[in-house]
Amino acid sequence: MKANLLACLVASVVMVSCIDEGTRQEESTAASESAARAAPLPRLHAETGSRAGIYDEFDREVLLRGVNYTSLGDYYQGHPDLPPAVKPRPNDLPNMASLGFNVIRLVIHWSQLEPIRGELNQAYIREIREQVRAAEAQGMYVVLDMHQDAWGKHIATPAGEFCLPPLLQPAIGWDGAPDWATITDGLSTCRISIRELSPAVTAAFTNFWLDRNGIQSALVTTWGKLAAEFAAEPAVAGYDLLNEPHPGFLLGVSELLSTGSFYGRAIKAIRAAEAKATNGFSHIVFFEPTVDWSAFGATLPPLKGFTSDTNIVFAPHLYADSITIAPLSIEQGFQLAKLAADSLGTALWSGEWGWFGDPVENDAKLREYASFEDKYRIGGAWWVWRQACGDPHSLNESNGEIPGDQIALWRNGCPGDIDMGLVPEYALTLSRAYPRAAPGRLLTLSADIDTGAIELTGATANPGVLELWLPERIGTPEISGGEQVELKKMAGGFLLSLRVQDDYRVSVTPSR
Repeated sequence: MKANLLACLVASVVMVSCIDEGTRQEESTAASESAARAAPLPRLHAETGSRAGIYDEFDREVLLRGVNYTSLGDYYQGHPDLPPAVKPRPNDLPNMASLGFNVIRLVIHWSQLEPIRGELNQAYIREIREQVRAAEAQGMYVVLDMHQDAWGKHIATPAGEFCLPPLLQPAIGWDGAPDWATITDGLSTCRISIRELSPAVTAAFTNFWLDRNGIQSALVTTWGKLAAEFAAEPAVAGYDLLNEPHPGFLLGVSELLSTGSFYGRAIKAIRAAEAKATNGFSHIVFFEPTVDWSAFGATLPPLKGFTSDTNIVFAPHLYADSITIAPLSIEQGFQLAKLAADSLGTALWSGEWGWFGDPVENDAKLREYASFEDKYRIGGAWWVWRQACGDPHSLNESNGEIPGDQIALWRNGCPGDIDMGLVPEYALTLSRAYPRAAPGRLLTLSADIDTGAIELTGATANPGVLELWLPERIGTPEISGGEQVELKKMAGGFLLSLRVQDDYRVSVTPSR
């Protein structure tokens, strides 16, 4: 049985044909590369408890590393000449793959999924499916992220309305819920500095937690319908149930009870849909703490036991020493997140992280974050691939005027959403070497950003194939440990496959 499993695993990794010993390091042709990418990705699942982690169907621990992608976002348009999202462009996903990414966190919005209550927008489903297929063709998984910021685009201070006293500011709209699910009780849309500090936003979330007019139940139902659409799709790694939920007026209660109650209901709806679907299977559910985590670096996570489901992952946003208000170090941010994940018995995945402003000034912090990401052996998704000139984030900083060029991972020229290429400092760190899939469990991991070198240890009860991403700057890699199966040249780097067993140590360095 073990021999058959190993044979299947090797065939899955090689994906095209057995490779002759003398041609192990031969570069793939365009045709074979295309065929390899067209092969189905292994199914993923999460485990809780003593073996908490993300695994594939070959019992390999998987690190999902990639980027947030907002091109299907339904954002508030605050400037008539500036679209709030840059629609998908043909080279987006290939450019992501060239950095070694194996996941995108795809921002989707309830307002587009269900603009009319009770009706799933099939045109939007087709757009989502197209991006899943495009990601799969590049060897990348997709996390479907039910995104929101400040509840939705239907909460904005009307033109001509003044906010008093002067401490208050008018609010632009953001993204998330449909109009019919926006219940503000007529409270003011004016805010104190940041978007969440608005009575209208707070009321909208409070009414959601209380399931006023059945709006929470409606989103639970929508999650079931969405899961039914992708129940048999291995390229969908899983579902992020709600981005940075606001506690509403139920501060404290929401952190402990309200979010957990909603998450538990959504998980049941998702699992029921997957069970009914032809060839359906259980996908990972990523769940978040409230938005307070991003603001303060920690908050109370949902109470353990909000679900009996074990295919779940805790996914806070690690912004310590970035946009987090509290004076936390990057290391402390990781420590708090790991402590919360351990208390819940789940794996840890950072659904968002990043630095904004001058990339050169932030380079040292970015590198420090990368070192802790490796030390804790976790994955995550950088915020963000590209930010449109008309994105609410852009207009919020420019007070509604045409903003300057937007520095995300892909620099965006304004106005006109002009392609300006990768930000080199970000690209260098984010493209560093890492294990995409490691048999058994990863024990240690260290990657050199500048040279592309990597060293890791792991342990497995069964022989398996270790899959590593190596950036092209490593040159001709010198490999120590494991038995080489394949070294495949890809755009931007290499995929190295090594057969390992028992306690293993692997080191890959540039040739001397």
